[in-house]
Amino acid sequence: MQARTIIAATIVALLSFACANETASNFFKSTPTFYPTAQQNYEMGVKELKNGNWLNAQAYFLHIHKTFGFSKWATLSELGLADAQFGMEKWTEAVDGYKGFIKAHPGNERVQDGYAAYRIGLSYFKEIPSDFFIMPPSYEKDQGPVIDALRELSAFADQYGDSPYAPEARKLIGECVRKLTDHELYVARFYLDANKPYAAIGRLEGIIKDYPASQREPEIMLLLGKTYLKMEKPTEARATFLKLSTQHPDDFRAEKAKLYIQFIDKRYAQH
Repeated sequence: MQARTIIAATIVALLSFACANETASNFFKSTPTFYPTAQQNYEMGVKELKNGNWLNAQAYFLHIHKTFGFSKWATLSELGLADAQFGMEKWTEAVDGYKGFIKAHPGNERVQDGYAAYRIGLSYFKEIPSDFFIMPPSYEKDQGPVIDALRELSAFADQYGDSPYAPEARKLIGECVRKLTDHELYVARFYLDANKPYAAIGRLEGIIKDYPASQREPEIMLLLGKTYLKMEKPTEARATFLKLSTQHPDDFRAEKAKLYIQFIDKRYAQH
């Protein structure tokens, strides 16, 4: 445990050093040369975005707003500022920027094609804790960011189903569902270990009801049926095993469910 703590501290220190160097590097790059037209400055801002020079990009877009406030490039630079915040991993500020852009310019092409709405969902997704190997698994942590990301990405998918960003959004939705399912299973098993089967059943039934897209119903049904059986509730257990075997006949757990049904029928037939 001590060695793991030392490794964690070392990695955190290295990451902090790297971030500090990147910040210093960006600082010295943050004095761009401005151009006489709004379009030139906007194109340079976009170029800096592509190069990852977020502060330079931000400076160009702010200059456009200050100097060419009534041009179409000023409108586009609002989106550029949100993209710069996104690049700097300032997720909350990026969300505010994208939401402000959608509200102020609902007819803009980057609103109509779903880009701004998608980036809102992606910003929330980026806030989800990662599964860094020295840290506790993400399913043990607060799931608030996952819930926020799922809400925004689902809203995007509903409204912009034909958007070019929809396929990637659907992948992220699936990832959110997986993370929430992992969390609920973690909590259910915690309750089982703590001898609180009723609480565990509530969690397991909730997964089946709330996250049908998780594609983990066989695993959850098997655990649910075994929990009912442990609680001496053979009727509920048999119904769960039967549902598993009939709805998921190709899953390997279906055979286990059939064996449990045979066991229940044999053991409780006398009662």
